Amino acid sequence: MTTATISSSGQIAIPKAVRERLHLEAGTQLSIDVQDEQLVMKRVDRNYPDWRTMEGMVRGGESLTKALEEDRAAEIAHDDARAKGR
Repeated sequence: MTTATISSSGQIAIPKAVRERLHLEAGTQLSIDVQDEQLVMKRVDRNYPDWRTMEGMVRGGESLTKALEEDRAAEIAHDDARAKGR
């Protein structure tokens, strides 16, 4: 385990071995999430938005649940037809 110390101004330096392993360079943005008593840091990737920003994007469209139920019913009917044909 690698450790780091928080400075009196609240800053932390990411150890060189960690920066090299994760290809973190100066200017790389990180998001920090608190999970119970842990800090989870992740690289901010501008190409992939945070999933929470996608809430409601597909409202008004076809129900995914209904489409899955119909697909499953078609699979069952197909399997039943194959079983009867034996």
